[in-house]
Amino acid sequence: MKFDLKRKIQEWKRVLSITKKPSKDEFSASAKITGVGMLMIGFIGFLIYLFGKLTNIF
Repeated sequence: MKFDLKRKIQEWKRVLSITKKPSKDEFSASAKITGVGMLMIGFIGFLIYLFGKLTNIF
């Protein structure tokens, strides 16, 4: 399995040529969804931590 740099560069160029910059609305929606997801995961982690501390499991 030899690493073919020329082929990889062609693949990267192909991927970059079909991608597009997101609009402000698309970016805003993605940022909001990501932020809400991070907050939810953090809150769930905090609840697990709090439960562990209150029940002396941790």
